[in-house]
Amino acid sequence: MELQGRTALITGSCGEGMGRSTAFRLAREGANIVLNYGTHRRGATVKAHSERIADGIDSLGGRAIVCEADTAIEDEVEGMVKAAREAFGSIDILVNNAGGEWSIKDYTKIPHEHWKDVLADEIDAPFLLMKHIVPGMRKRKWGRIIHIGMQGALMLQQIKGLAPDYCLGKAARAWMTTAFGIQEFGNGITVNAVEPGLTAHMRFEDAFEAVAGSGRVWRAREKVMVHDIAEIVAFLCSEAARFISGSSIRLPTDP
Repeated sequence: MELQGRTALITGSCGEGMGRSTAFRLAREGANIVLNYGTHRRGATVKAHSERIADGIDSLGGRAIVCEADTAIEDEVEGMVKAAREAFGSIDILVNNAGGEWSIKDYTKIPHEHWKDVLADEIDAPFLLMKHIVPGMRKRKWGRIIHIGMQGALMLQQIKGLAPDYCLGKAARAWMTTAFGIQEFGNGITVNAVEPGLTAHMRFEDAFEAVAGSGRVWRAREKVMVHDIAEIVAFLCSEAARFISGSSIRLPTDP
């Protein structure tokens, strides 16, 4: 197992999308998983779903903890990082998956508070997580950071109607990938991005089966699915990708 003994913190990993599939995929490689959901998703349903994901990770041979934390608030990020270190000793992999709320709206109609909230989720959150996790990676001379971006974020005119706050946030992640990927490479840390277009979600059973079993449903689809993103993240975390840093892998919207 490629990631045996490593620990991955994956933001926004208690939903039904890329974060959950990435958690399953990295657990299959032996990684400990820090599952995260934001404070705006409180409730018994989220808690039950998070526990189900954690149970799935256990059955794949990994270990998991669940952390509620708004990743755009530094105190909550610090608390989550502390809990992860208490549980597993270190954080070796960071997947910045959680993002802001996207909408179809003319930019002149966007409330200022909404604009700030989206940019905080897209930009402040990855910065805060890197701020508190990268020093440990530098000390150990090993780390993997993957930002989940968006195909076409740097070309707003090609995204019809999508509010620019969301696009700007994803474009900023692309810049962070290039800048920090070059800066941290000498410290044994790679920083890369995966930039999907429209991506199909999967039912819990199908997402788990894609990792634990034959993956029949995933392989039968002709469109990009969340498990495809998870496979790329797993590759970027591997030793085979140790010389890849500052790069963005873009997936077409309609493959």
